[in-house]
Amino acid sequence: IKILQSHFIVMNLLILLFFLVPLFYYRVRGTSWKEIKEKLLPHNTDWKVELLGGVKLFGLLLVGFIVIASVLGATQEVTGIEFNDMQKVDDIVSGEIANNLGMFVLILIIGLFAEEFFFRAFLIRKVGPIISTAIFTIFHIGYGSIMELIGVFFLGLILAYWFTKHKSIIQNYIGHILYDFLAILLYIII
Repeated sequence: IKILQSHFIVMNLLILLFFLVPLFYYRVRGTSWKEIKEKLLPHNTDWKVELLGGVKLFGLLLVGFIVIASVLGATQEVTGIEFNDMQKVDDIVSGEIANNLGMFVLILIIGLFAEEFFFRAFLIRKVGPIISTAIFTIFHIGYGSIMELIGVFFLGLILAYWFTKHKSIIQNYIGHILYDFLAILLYIII
């Protein structure tokens, strides 16, 4: 329980920082709130385009997951090296869900938006998609799973590519949240 509580506290602090750092960065440089909004919340004004783009991104993330899982599975077969250490992730996620499902879902909803806000809308402009994705991956190290980090890196590249191409935090958020909710549902079911 103490590990889960500390993980919960760290998640809340990271979410807060993911929002505050970009806002502070631009305000210190004299950027108006309107300009900050335009820079950090880029989107298409047509909600149908946003929704459809988010669903397409979700599909691309699923295909990416299948490719990554297949490559890692084939590599494991050939080398005999065990890659599947996802039990560590399962233990944390299951514990958080069992501890407080409502709070877990709320943190997930806000946390995923914070990730897209910071890593895609802000950080890609500052350091580019590759470095932004590498930093995104480092922030997932708390699960203690090498396989998780490999997946996060490659799926993070897909998220970075999509944002760079479509300039929509909304599409990225929809695709990311659909993907994570499916992953969590699979953790619960399997």
